[in-house]
Amino acid sequence: MLLIPAIALKEGRAVGVDGKPYRETPEDFAARLADAGITRLQLVDEDSMASERPQALDVLERIARRLDGSVAIQVVSGVREEDHVQSHLDAGAHWLVLGHRAASAPHVLKDLCLEFPSHILIGMNVRDGRMIGDAHSKLPNHDLVDLVEHFQSDGVHGVVYRDVDAEGGPAALDAEQARTIAGAVSIDVIVASHIDSLESLEAACALAAAGVAGAVVNGALHDMDFTAARRLVEENA
Repeated sequence: MLLIPAIALKEGRAVGVDGKPYRETPEDFAARLADAGITRLQLVDEDSMASERPQALDVLERIARRLDGSVAIQVVSGVREEDHVQSHLDAGAHWLVLGHRAASAPHVLKDLCLEFPSHILIGMNVRDGRMIGDAHSKLPNHDLVDLVEHFQSDGVHGVVYRDVDAEGGPAALDAEQARTIAGAVSIDVIVASHIDSLESLEAACALAAAGVAGAVVNGALHDMDFTAARRLVEENA
């Protein structure tokens, strides 16, 4: 199982779950994680969610240059146009984690997977057993396993599963649901629910035997011992 720290980016700065910027630059933050032995990193381009355009390419380029290939990078973005995906890959991303807008638009996801094989992941925000979408989206009407099987048939490299609360923030991991999804498909399933401590990470690691490929840590980054976290994940792999 992979340990995947997440760094949220807003207006060019790394921010915490409260939206307040950290003192570290994003590239210093990423380099510190790399020094702790992290091999995969998630960047969340918060500004792109509303605009559906890349807003953090310069930060991505600086981080990729600083890490110099030692860490693979996946970027959560609101984009869904081919040229925007290409611009992320050119800037140093290995994967794009796309959201419900790309997943629910007819043919968009399949076309992107054909154009960029092995580079497209789908982020699944889940509440009450259903994937969240826009008001007119049909995604919440479908069973989660059916959806993941559909995404697999479209050619996605994997899914990033995230339990969310009523406000859209990370909620406690539904381990049974994640286990069921991982057992239904052969693509990568990564969990990204409320994993912000060694205790909650250990619970996520228990899913490695069920085929869950990785766990995104999305809170308390400055307070966690990532060397210990990496060791915990390796011991449970």
